[in-house]
Amino acid sequence: MQCPLCHTIDIGKIGTNRYYCWHCLMEICLVSRRETKMFYVEPDGSLVPVAVEQKSS
Repeated sequence: MQCPLCHTIDIGKIGTNRYYCWHCLMEICLVSRRETKMFYVEPDGSLVPVAVEQKSS
């Protein structure tokens, strides 16, 4: 898997369909094969949704 934001492979699995990018410090949730949601993790552990434009291939 590759981070949709920074495109590194420095990804760790943190739950079912949930991953964490160690490079850009974002949580990634796979909703479907074509849709992902990204969240910034606040210092208190709360998640802030981040809008990421995806390129169609």
